[in-house]
Amino acid sequence: MIKIIRNWCEGIVVAIILSIIIELLVPEGNNKKYVKVVIGVYIIFVVINPILKLVNYEFKFDFVNNIKSQETSANSLNSEVKDIYIISMQEELKNKIEELGYSVKDLKIKVDKNYENIENIEMKINKKTDENMIEPVIIGDNKKEENYDEVIDYLKENYELEESQILIK
Repeated sequence: MIKIIRNWCEGIVVAIILSIIIELLVPEGNNKKYVKVVIGVYIIFVVINPILKLVNYEFKFDFVNNIKSQETSANSLNSEVKDIYIISMQEELKNKIEELGYSVKDLKIKVDKNYENIENIEMKINKKTDENMIEPVIIGDNKKEENYDEVIDYLKENYELEESQILIK
């Protein structure tokens, strides 16, 4: 037991002597206060270390793993927020197109990897018809092409898109 206390005292004396020598070597200036803080932490560690050994305390650096897992969870949260942003933009656009008199069957918005610009919008829409009105049956090649200029103009004006970025099926 006395040997342990003797080694402990020797460690403290060596730490204090080293700290004095380092403090004398460091020039006056802004960095000196930081060096003093590091030296103080070192001396505290030297003083507390044997006590921690008696208690069988083990230093575990799990906080490093926790920081990494927090970064990963922050990244996943960030991507979830971006996905929610896209979904809300799709819902808003869907509602606006329905206000213009169209029924939206499918709507997909593709954005760049930074979620800053819309690359393209792909949608399946039809002109809403009155429930009492009967739609004409088209036979053969007489396909009726629908005109979606109103929707395209809205997208070009409000989302700063070009016509080539808008695909309507």
